[in-house]
Amino acid sequence: MAFPSLSELAPHGTTFVALTIAAVLLTPGPTNTLLFLAGSRDGIRRSLPLIAAEWVGYLIAIGVWCVFLALAAAVAPWAPPVARACAAVYIAWSAIKLWRTALQAGAAGSKGIGPRDLFTVTLLNPKAFFFATVVFPPLAAGPAALLEAYLIFSALLLPIAALWISMGAAVLAYPSATPRQPMVHRIASVVLMGFSGSICYTLLAR
Repeated sequence: MAFPSLSELAPHGTTFVALTIAAVLLTPGPTNTLLFLAGSRDGIRRSLPLIAAEWVGYLIAIGVWCVFLALAAAVAPWAPPVARACAAVYIAWSAIKLWRTALQAGAAGSKGIGPRDLFTVTLLNPKAFFFATVVFPPLAAGPAALLEAYLIFSALLLPIAALWISMGAAVLAYPSATPRQPMVHRIASVVLMGFSGSICYTLLAR
């Protein structure tokens, strides 16, 4: 049995798929907020390993969502909203944690954003749900189309994640960057809380 390619499944071809992925990855979100924050605190070189954590987190999350949605469509239609609610709770918890530790930000020996933090937030990022439902082909499409989608996604994620880190690292170019780290942390906390609230709003508005 021959499986269709991604270009045969996508209504506007792989170019449209790539542009959609790039647009969503460039949009501010929980993961991008932490990448920016890491870059502003630790600089580009020390923050680059976080890209691997984001990549693995997204690949696992998208794969799980693809399988989950295929099963939930028949057995548990309530499961996707519950999963999104859990993501909202975790992102809100991350925001509160950032706010509470803001005063220690920039101090010598203070803890920065680690791969585990970024991996967990990415694993619960609502963007993974969007990719699984809108961009990636269903499991029934076969391995060829899924592999093509994963390759396009990976090729775009790496430079876009580096861009967010670089934008954060630009903060370090100013002599007053370190004293402003608490403010950067608190802004990031408010942004994360906003994302959590938007998820809750979409769930309650259904």
